[in-house]
Amino acid sequence: MSEAPSRIEHAGEIEKLLAAMSQPGSVSLSFDEQMMAPANVLLAEVITGEQLYIDVSAAPEVAGALAAQRAFRLTGQAHGAMVTTPPLIAEPLNDVPGRLRFGCAYPESLEVCHRRNAFRAKLGASMAVVVHLELEGQQTALTGRLSNLSLGGCLVELSLSDAANLRSGQVVSRLEAVFPNGEIFATRSEIRHVHADGDWKRAFIGCEFSMMTPRFERLIWFLVKEIERERARKADPETDSTLSPSALFQSASKQTKTPPLRRPRAEYATPMARRLAKIADYLNGQILQLQQGEAIDSILLSGHSDKLLSLLEEDREALLFASVCLHRDPPLVQHGISVAIRLADLARTRNAPPKLLKAIIASAMVHDLGKALLPETLLESETFDSLQREQLAEHVPMMRERLQGCRWLEPKAVQSIVGEINERLDGSGYPLKLSGAELSTLSRMAMVVDAIDAMSRPRPDRQAWPMEEIYRYLLVQDARYDSVWVQRYIRHFGLHPIGSLARFSNGAHGWIQRLDKTGVPSQIAMISPAPRLCKDREIASLGTIESLVKSPAPELLPQQ
Repeated sequence: MSEAPSRIEHAGEIEKLLAAMSQPGSVSLSFDEQMMAPANVLLAEVITGEQLYIDVSAAPEVAGALAAQRAFRLTGQAHGAMVTTPPLIAEPLNDVPGRLRFGCAYPESLEVCHRRNAFRAKLGASMAVVVHLELEGQQTALTGRLSNLSLGGCLVELSLSDAANLRSGQVVSRLEAVFPNGEIFATRSEIRHVHADGDWKRAFIGCEFSMMTPRFERLIWFLVKEIERERARKADPETDSTLSPSALFQSASKQTKTPPLRRPRAEYATPMARRLAKIADYLNGQILQLQQGEAIDSILLSGHSDKLLSLLEEDREALLFASVCLHRDPPLVQHGISVAIRLADLARTRNAPPKLLKAIIASAMVHDLGKALLPETLLESETFDSLQREQLAEHVPMMRERLQGCRWLEPKAVQSIVGEINERLDGSGYPLKLSGAELSTLSRMAMVVDAIDAMSRPRPDRQAWPMEEIYRYLLVQDARYDSVWVQRYIRHFGLHPIGSLARFSNGAHGWIQRLDKTGVPSQIAMISPAPRLCKDREIASLGTIESLVKSPAPELLPQQ
């Protein structure tokens, strides 16, 4: 929390502040016992040094509690500051027919919080407040947790996968925070910063409120003070035993479910997918770091490359299937992991040494992350003119620059995978329009793997291609792609690759999880007519594979 509010006891200052608060729409009333949300009332008259007169006709719900002499506070704006009275007790008045008016003692002091010294109330681990972010131009809202709150904005915790595509300056058309008791505040805001925590497990989004009306500021001020009071009570129950629990954090009958900081186990189709998701989390965090102007972390990239290589060596088929299960992660992360796995797996067939395999995985995982530094309008464009193509090609040198600190990387892997994966044999690629003999063997292999994975995913200008059509297309494009590597890819990964959803001649549907040495499916995770695991001879009863079906990524599946 930043500097505490000032306590004003000078009679002249108190008089000036109360006079400013007596303007219509400037005051809210809240009870110390937190029985209800703040109510807008009117400070109808101020008799200096003697009494205040309050009109609650617009908020009759508070009249009963006031008549029962419940302690309350008045909060309002005055001279650019938030002003709060000490606890007051009211007496009902019958001086104006048709109006609900109360009188109370003139306060001996006031608390004043100037905007520059505003509270920033931090929520404790047990003080769960759900936040929904609706981004301008996007249909799907993001859900996170409130980390802190101030008069000017808030900090929101999100999963790394949700935060990876957010940028400073994005407009949040609606930021809605829901407290456990059902109290809600909602406003328009703008993202000011996005960063990952030190453990690369979650992201923090700083949002600045855009609609600061007097009524909204009074509500936020009330919430800030209640958060601070509840945090103080929980931090030291003995010292603060006189503080009653805040009703804001008392569960209502229809409590909003608090999202986990990390994805729950049920979101992973297989145990291997759960392990692979940790690498995806690292890449999500790395995107945030790149957008903040930082370079690729050499140590973290090395460690996660070692981890991915060990998973590949442990069970390549389980890892290949797991790579299609990360559908909740951004496309850049999905694509980087998929290319890294398949490129390293293909390179292993050519007896690539371990050091080169690790460099291949590292380079492939991050080869496209530079696109996160490009304008969103460019990435979402359905057509590209020559100028836009030049802008798109900028992600390659930007990524190479951010990798300069990773001195352990094999230079030829960075050159071939980061620098040349988007080149083509006929010189039609980017960024340098290399062709023919200018392209290394690793570059030729990488561009095939990259193209197959990219074509299998949807883009703003087209739908995802079926695998059969991708193979047919590349086989006749020998002027652009090395036909030797296209054929090697098809032989190695099969006509019906692991991770494909197949429709069988008997009408059943299932995910291909393993292939035998001839490329025939040897393990199928059936999803219809009933979920079950089929192996070897049992698969024959399904008939032949009629086609590969477009479908969302697999959810939790039957395990072995």
